[in-house]
Amino acid sequence: MLMYQPIALAAFTVVAAYTISSAGDKATVERAALDYAEAYYEVRLDYVERSIHPDLVKVGYELKPDGKYATHPMDYEGFQNMVRWYEMEGKQPDAGPKEVEVLDAMDQTALVKLTGSWGTDYLQMAKFDGKWKTRHAIWQSAPTERSEEVRKADKTAVEAAVRGYLDAIYLVQPERIKTCVDPELTKYGFWRESDEGEYSGSLMDREKLMAGAASWYAEGAPPADAPRKIEVLDVMNRVACVKLTAQWGVDYMSLAKKDGRWMILHVIWQSHPPEQTAQ
Repeated sequence: MLMYQPIALAAFTVVAAYTISSAGDKATVERAALDYAEAYYEVRLDYVERSIHPDLVKVGYELKPDGKYATHPMDYEGFQNMVRWYEMEGKQPDAGPKEVEVLDAMDQTALVKLTGSWGTDYLQMAKFDGKWKTRHAIWQSAPTERSEEVRKADKTAVEAAVRGYLDAIYLVQPERIKTCVDPELTKYGFWRESDEGEYSGSLMDREKLMAGAASWYAEGAPPADAPRKIEVLDVMNRVACVKLTAQWGVDYMSLAKKDGRWMILHVIWQSHPPEQTAQ
C-alpha cells in the first residue's frame, strides 16, 4: 500500500461549491475556518485551540511598497503569541472581511480559501479526533491585477509542477521531485485499509517523498487507466492551490511562486473516500 503520507465584524460569506460527506461536516468545516479568522479578529485563544492543529505549518507572502514580497513563516505557537499580544495590550484588530469558500472537501480532508483583512489564505484542513482543524496554511496579501497572458502562464506552470510530481511517482523518476517540490515541503496524509477502517496518518518531507517515488512503483507501473486528474482550483500572484486525483487517493496541494518558479510547498492527502452524496 502507498503511504505518504468581541467586536462587530463585517458579515461573512460562505460559498459552497463542493461535495462533502454530510451536512454536519459542511457546517463544521466552515465553522473551523471562521474560528481561524475570528481567533485573530476577536482575540480568542480558545478559537486557536479548537480550530488549528498544534503542528500547524503556515507561511505568508506580504507585498511591500517596493513591489517585493516578504516571507512570513508561522507555527502554532506563533499564532498563539500573535493573539496573546493583542490580549496583553488590550487591543483588537480592526474589523475586516472573513469570506470562506470551501474549494473542495471529502470525508477526512478539505481545502478552504479564506479572505481576511490581511489577504487570502488557503487552508488545508483535516479531521483530528473527529474535529476539523487547519494543518497547513499559505497566504498572500490581497492579489494585484495580472494580465490574461500572465494568468494563463501561471496556470500552465502550476499544472506542469503538479504533473511533474505525479510523473516522478508513476514513472519512478525521483530526481524530478526537485524540479517541482520545494525543499521545505510539508506533507501529511491519511490512509485506511478498507472503507470501514479507521484512518491512519503520516508526515513526510521532500527527502522521504523522493525515497518513496523511487520505490512505490519500482516493481511495475500503474495501470494505463490510473487516475491523473489535475484541477487547478485557484491561482493568485504568489500562491496557488490544486486538487490532484491519483491511484493512491486525492492530494490537496498549495504552491508558492519563488524566483519565478511554481513549487509545491504544502500537501494534505487521503485515500479515496467511499461514495459521497452531494449536498
